[in-house]
Amino acid sequence: MITHDVEQGSEAWKGMRCNLPTASEFGKLITSTGAPSKSMEAYAYTLACRKFAGVDVDAFQGNAWTEAGKEDEAQAADVYQFITGHDVQVVGFVTDADPATCGCSPDRLVNDDGLLELKRLKGEKLIEMNMYFKKHGKLAPLYVPQTQGQMWICKRAWCDVMFYNPLLPSLIVRVYPDAEVVAGLKSQIKAVNALRDQTLAELGW
Repeated sequence: MITHDVEQGSEAWKGMRCNLPTASEFGKLITSTGAPSKSMEAYAYTLACRKFAGVDVDAFQGNAWTEAGKEDEAQAADVYQFITGHDVQVVGFVTDADPATCGCSPDRLVNDDGLLELKRLKGEKLIEMNMYFKKHGKLAPLYVPQTQGQMWICKRAWCDVMFYNPLLPSLIVRVYPDAEVVAGLKSQIKAVNALRDQTLAELGW
């Protein structure tokens, strides 16, 4: 775990993560069970473009909901801290090694052994997450690759995922490392980086 002191969203942060597979996109590498995702090849091509250009050439500019999430994040972290009594810490960008093969930007580090991932949802989606948790007692599959990757990169023992909307009750789901999922992720990170570099070499870029 190597922590880089950069502000999330800054130009330095964007440059540092530009050509690396990152946790928010690990769902393009593996499924929630750790099996290879069919999206890996396309993701490798995206990373190849970023590595050549030095920027995210097709960067997502955000929408009203992502902007609302940014605005509410600090307040949500405060609520989490009040509910749980845990200490939280802002972190910039975390990589797995030097040189890095992947990275992540957790919303918060928690105490000495945990993470916090904040998900600002529309009301109907928040209810959907609640109903899934009531039925299955675990995190919805959509969020598994990201949280498993973050715990592995950051060497953390658990991750709390907090689904919230300022006008509705929040849901906190605790996740623990899954060795099978992490093994699949490690394999796919190696594969996507190899395909990224192979693609650039074949194109002569």
